[in-house]
Amino acid sequence: MKQEKSNINFDSLTEEQLKLKLDELRKLIDEVDNELKKNLSARVNLIEAVAEIKKYLGSSTFDAKREEEIFNRISDKLEGNKLHYIQNVFERIIDESRSLQRKILGRK
Repeated sequence: MKQEKSNINFDSLTEEQLKLKLDELRKLIDEVDNELKKNLSARVNLIEAVAEIKKYLGSSTFDAKREEEIFNRISDKLEGNKLHYIQNVFERIIDESRSLQRKILGRK
């Protein structure tokens, strides 16, 4: 689902129409949230599998090169608010990924 910035002409809409538009946008956000939840759940499953392999290999939970690759990939063609927002979200995702791996590996 691709959504671009809203180009709402506020002067041409009534307060009631704006409230309906707000509800419509919130429903779209809910749909995006559901997709995020599904994708993040799949990511957790993959992280668990990666952690099990790292446990077997005795590898570290931190891989600077891999994290740099992730940030470069997700930052590509983003700028402004989108870049800042998405980078911050991915920083948190990666922090939580490392935390889950440490838990599985029995490390602090």
